Amino acid sequence: MGYLPGFATPRLVCDVPYVGKRWVHQNIRYDRETGTSYWTKNFPTVLDADDPQALGRTYTYHDPVYTLPDSGQKYWRRRAAPADDAPTLERVR
Repeated sequence: MGYLPGFATPRLVCDVPYVGKRWVHQNIRYDRETGTSYWTKNFPTVLDADDPQALGRTYTYHDPVYTLPDSGQKYWRRRAAPADDAPTLERVR
């Protein structure tokens, strides 16, 4: 991320898809339970050539599920549960 000042404060970096590398304290919001952080862009990239709304959009990044508290892990398990009509491994065989 470039030059560190004399006091060399360590920074943690998150590589947010479609946004780029950002210091973790630069997010606009973070949900500790679900591990979802929300980010915005401050400059356009090559990918944004055809998207005039890119700088105004909010992008999300999700922490790995195993790093979340139990309530967050349960939240993602409920969201990932297959619907009744979704094919399961047994039905496919």
